[in-house]
Amino acid sequence: MRVNSGGVSQTGTASGSDGAAEAARRAAEEARRAAEEAMRRAQQAAAEAERARAQLQAASTNVGPSRQPGADPQGGLKLEQRSVAADANARQLATEARNATQHANTTALAAGRPAPFPAGPSLRNTLLADGGDFSGRPKASLFGTPSLGATPANFRADAGAVTGPSTAAPAAAATGATTVDEARTNLVDAKQSYDDAHKKTAELNEKLNQELAKLGPALTDAQKQQYVQEFRESHPDEFAAEEAAAKKLNDALNDPKLLEAAKNNPDVAKESVDAAKSLAESPQAKGALEWAAKAMDPQGPAGTAFEGLKDQIDEDVTAPALSTAAGQLLTENGGDAQAALKALTELTQPLVPLSKGGAALKNGIQTIKAALDSGDPNPLRQLSQSGGKLGTALAGVGVAFGLASAATDAARGEWGKVVKDLANAGRSGAQAAAAVMRTLGESGRIAAQTGEKAAQFLSRLAPALGVVANSVVLAEHFKDFLDDPSVGGGVQAFGDAVAVVGAGLGTVLPGVGQIVEGVGLVLSALGGLIVGKEKQEALDNESEGILKQMGMDPDVAKTLAHGDEQPERLSKDLGLSPEQIQDVAKRYPTLFDAPGLGQAAIDAAKACGMKGQDAVGFIDAMAKDNGDFAWDLLGVKPMIQGDGTHPTSTDDSWRAYVQGRYPTAYAHAQEHAPDLFGASAESRLRADRDFEQNAGMMDFPLTYARLCDKNKGDEAYTSEFIHRMKDNGYLDNFVRFIDQNGLDMDRSGAKAALDAALKTGVLSEADVQGYLNGGNGDAWRSILGR
Repeated sequence: MRVNSGGVSQTGTASGSDGAAEAARRAAEEARRAAEEAMRRAQQAAAEAERARAQLQAASTNVGPSRQPGADPQGGLKLEQRSVAADANARQLATEARNATQHANTTALAAGRPAPFPAGPSLRNTLLADGGDFSGRPKASLFGTPSLGATPANFRADAGAVTGPSTAAPAAAATGATTVDEARTNLVDAKQSYDDAHKKTAELNEKLNQELAKLGPALTDAQKQQYVQEFRESHPDEFAAEEAAAKKLNDALNDPKLLEAAKNNPDVAKESVDAAKSLAESPQAKGALEWAAKAMDPQGPAGTAFEGLKDQIDEDVTAPALSTAAGQLLTENGGDAQAALKALTELTQPLVPLSKGGAALKNGIQTIKAALDSGDPNPLRQLSQSGGKLGTALAGVGVAFGLASAATDAARGEWGKVVKDLANAGRSGAQAAAAVMRTLGESGRIAAQTGEKAAQFLSRLAPALGVVANSVVLAEHFKDFLDDPSVGGGVQAFGDAVAVVGAGLGTVLPGVGQIVEGVGLVLSALGGLIVGKEKQEALDNESEGILKQMGMDPDVAKTLAHGDEQPERLSKDLGLSPEQIQDVAKRYPTLFDAPGLGQAAIDAAKACGMKGQDAVGFIDAMAKDNGDFAWDLLGVKPMIQGDGTHPTSTDDSWRAYVQGRYPTAYAHAQEHAPDLFGASAESRLRADRDFEQNAGMMDFPLTYARLCDKNKGDEAYTSEFIHRMKDNGYLDNFVRFIDQNGLDMDRSGAKAALDAALKTGVLSEADVQGYLNGGNGDAWRSILGR
């Protein structure tokens, strides 16, 4: 056996090479088999989609004006929902198959073998992939399959290729009703179907945000985006059903026979307005505006049936529909705000002479045009305050258009400042800010459905979304109005869009984490989801699966998904980052087993002044001292915490316990939080205990002053009393009380404490000057001798 110059035997080298080659060969073979299985599943799904489409076409042909009594009025809708869902499933599996074949080819080439799936016509015909033959059909969307009312795409069962969409609506919808009674029945059926479908997606969104709220700071912004994406892609049927139901509702509401029915029946008119409210916030919002013009036209089929309902139509139909439709038009025009405004003007033109708010509508459109032409968003502020709900909605549309068309960060900043100001300007301002969010959110939703062709527009839209997110997050009072559906609904639409667009572009948008969590806040304000133990377990299992799909470590995914609010506490109390929380979950899953287990460790770390990576190191040190530290700390927590009325004593007890039982952790704390240890720290802690123990006494100001007089040589002790009173807002009253009621020793103690506070930086000269200029200035001058 010969040895080369590096000391490695050539025989060993050859043996190692052979082993590596064999491992590579096995990996390539496994990848090939996995790809073949993925292709088989994709072909089966394509065949199922073809069958569903055929059933839908057959039903559309057979269902018409002569519907038999007892027939299922929702049968056609259910078939369309099934077809749309099958379409989405087939394309999802095809994408997986494409990825699997690419992986198999890469693995094979790395092993020195030929690619088992060379690119070519046969492969493209087999796979339903993004690069396949869509013939212009929109890409699968994170918001559901984008049928937008079109018959689901045709599949070839033998090849699985998409041949493109049909632009014709199902025959039943195209034919319309032949009698007024049938038109009313169609509306009732369509409204019920849409309400049912929308309720299911609302419940899904509630579940999504409940889980996001629980995971909270344990996920990075990018992971939150991905979580939203994975969740929505795992429920294609429900989101597709809502899209299809919205199209059915639009067809039923705009049926001329329904308008004729409303002319002779006030109940039908009211039912129509109620249905139009739902349509106004749906993917068919433009249909709601078209209906409003027909309904209010006294020369139209409805006559004057809606005369007494015009105010309601303006506020509850036209206003929300403007925001939603504007977003759709913005995407349809490739992000060209001027073109979108022109289309919106044409769409709303018939409403101007018919609506009670026609003047506000005309003025709002003109104000938007002027703002866009000049680049000055300020006229939209006044519009949001003076134009009622229509003006508020149009102000939001104008700001959204301005943000979408802004070419520089400086320009976006000007428009973003308006969003922030609106969000802080009371309810009407909050509604206008929410309208901005709804318009951009809807634009993002539609754009995300159009695949790679919209990538350029999405890239331009992303900065606008980020500006709005940051503007609203920074607004102080916006959250006060989240319980208003007109505000909360805009946040929800925006929250989904900002996460999905960011994920689709591979971009982390500023503020996205807060906005996604804000969606959960909105839903909580409107009535949180209450689930039982079994349902919660199902949600946790789904959450675990999503986290694993995202590529998270399986152990971490399980720990976080089945935990409670530990991530929030770890972030809020200890300042841990998402990455640090995931690290702790990986190495110390016991902390997430029950709320008390995590909180006891958090309380101990917080009492020792630990933050961020220092807190992680503290937990590591406790684990070195005692592997069962979480259970040990939980056991003593009730005794240490007491009744919770003396937090300083509680923290002191935690430190004493750590010092006695966890020497490694205590040494770590001394090194990384020196302000909590040593003589000065002990003096401050003693002052804190004395402050809290005497806080409930009748003459506590005199007690404080006498304690300070007794300890006037200890500046750390006396200045801590001033610190505590400054924090709770009582310091000014304390000085006045001592000046009016104190003896010489009380005045001496108060002066010593104030002098110590100035020396240690607890009080600045500017602070003292502010008190001297205040209402109790004479008392301050008397005590300080100034």
